[in-house]
Amino acid sequence: MALGFRTTHEALAAERVLLAAGVAAVPVPAPKTFGALCGIAMRIPPDQEPGAIAALADAGIEPERRVTIEDRVSTP
Repeated sequence: MALGFRTTHEALAAERVLLAAGVAAVPVPAPKTFGALCGIAMRIPPDQEPGAIAALADAGIEPERRVTIEDRVSTP
């Protein structure tokens, strides 16, 4: 799961809030599907999404977009 934000400042504030809430957030380049949003997204485990959204709401931060990311493993 990746959460997109309007600005870099908002994305970095979201990272601080998520980590303080115990969410395993990792900053990643924003997926192209996010369009003209900030270039940073926060990747979180799908099972932590409800807690992440609640922590962000408590801090007054609302993700602009959400997308599910599928990991792919390729073998040679």
